[in-house]
Amino acid sequence: MVRPDPALRRLLRDTQKLLEPYGFRGSDPRWIRTEPGGVAAVGRTRASRAWSDGHQVLRFDLHLTATPAAWWEFGNWRNARVGLPAIPPEEATGPDLLTTGNGAGAPPGPWSLRSGPDGHVLQSDIDTVRTELPRRIHACARRALQLVEPDRYLDELLAQADPHIGTWETIVVLLADRGPGPELDDAVRHLRSCFAGRELPAYTEDVIAFAQNRSALV
Repeated sequence: MVRPDPALRRLLRDTQKLLEPYGFRGSDPRWIRTEPGGVAAVGRTRASRAWSDGHQVLRFDLHLTATPAAWWEFGNWRNARVGLPAIPPEEATGPDLLTTGNGAGAPPGPWSLRSGPDGHVLQSDIDTVRTELPRRIHACARRALQLVEPDRYLDELLAQADPHIGTWETIVVLLADRGPGPELDDAVRHLRSCFAGRELPAYTEDVIAFAQNRSALV
């Protein structure tokens, strides 16, 4: 019998052990693996607490992020322009456009750890998490590593039917790694068209400037 917080800590230790064979390192709430194509990460969402009939319910989930190398370099380029420090690989994040849900085998919603009348977590809830953890870890780790394969993130974005502004900004940044050419020019035109009749935001101007500078070096 165990109370919610110790139960969560034990489950997160199990999470870390399951991630290690996939090459992820770190500690709660984020484990990462750095590859030439970018930084793959699996993390824990913030634990939320609610009360039902006087008993606590603690909910948490796993999520993944994949940061392509060019996107991380874009962030450092912007920081350098305004005098901010570089972003270390273990803190690389974004663009947060592709997740487990974009691939096969999307995991269900968050887990719940319910407390009984004595304040201890129901053993059935702990058993459920431990049973589902290996499959969930496999789905998140495999998907995160897949997304940092060379060009994978970019190719999935290019395949989307109706990209929004944030998607076009990311496409422009990632296309810069392929050098100058009609594909990058077309993406920049699409991005500019999102602001038809309006002035480009400073962030979007930075996206285009970075892509033009970087592509010229390829």
